[in-house]
Amino acid sequence: MRGYIVLPFLIVCILVCCQAFGQATDEGTQPAWGYVGLKGGGHFSEVLFDDTFRPVNMRTSFVLGKHFGLAGKVFLAKHAGIQAEVNFIEKGYKQLLDSGFYSTRMNYVEVPLLMNAYLGKRKSELFVNIGPYLEFLLNQSEELLGEVREGEEFYPFDAGSDRTMGYGLRASGGINRLFGFGLLQLEGGVTISISDMLISDRLTSNIPDGSKHLAGFLSLVYMIPLGTKPQPAKQ
Repeated sequence: MRGYIVLPFLIVCILVCCQAFGQATDEGTQPAWGYVGLKGGGHFSEVLFDDTFRPVNMRTSFVLGKHFGLAGKVFLAKHAGIQAEVNFIEKGYKQLLDSGFYSTRMNYVEVPLLMNAYLGKRKSELFVNIGPYLEFLLNQSEELLGEVREGEEFYPFDAGSDRTMGYGLRASGGINRLFGFGLLQLEGGVTISISDMLISDRLTSNIPDGSKHLAGFLSLVYMIPLGTKPQPAKQ
C-alpha cells in the first residue's frame, strides 16, 4: 500500500522537473540548468505529544541522528526553482521516566519537494527552501532503562498498529558556493510533521491525539551542474 501512495508523488516530481527543462529549452532565451548530487548531515529530533481534551504529562527530550541521500534542483526562473530529494533519515524521541528513560529510534525514507529561491550573482549565493515531504518507515528500535511506574503516562510507538507513513513541512536556508569541482551547499532548517505518529482511538484508549515529529538539521550537499547557468547581461 505504501508504494501506491508514494508513486504519484514521485511522478509529480519527475513531471515538474521535465516540464521545467522543456519549457526553458523551448523558449530559448534562458537555457535550462540545475544541479544534482549527494547530501548528508546530522540532526536532533523528538515527538511533540498533546491532546485536544486534556493535558499530557510527559517529559520528553531530543535524540541525535543522521541523514543522507540524493538531491537535485532545477531552476524555473532567474532566482527560483524546485528542489527534490530522496533521503534516509533517523528520527525518534526519548521519554524521561521516574526510574530511567524510554527511547525509540525510527528510520525513514523521506521524499521532500521544495521551492528554492536564491539571492546572489557571483560564486556565493544565499538561498531558502520550503515545501512538503512524505516519509515511509523502514524499521524501528527501542530501549527501556528502568520501569514504567503506575500512574506514569507512557505511549510507545508500535509499527504494527501505528502509522508507518507520514507527511509534513520543511523550511530551511543556507549558502551555496560554486567551485571548479562543483557546488557545495550548507543548509540548516527544521521539519515538522502534519500527520500524527500514533493512532488514537477515543473509545478504547487515552492515547494523545497529537504526536508529531519535530527535527532540526544541518546538511552539507555536493552537487554537479546540469546545463549552464545564465550569465547576467552586460550593461
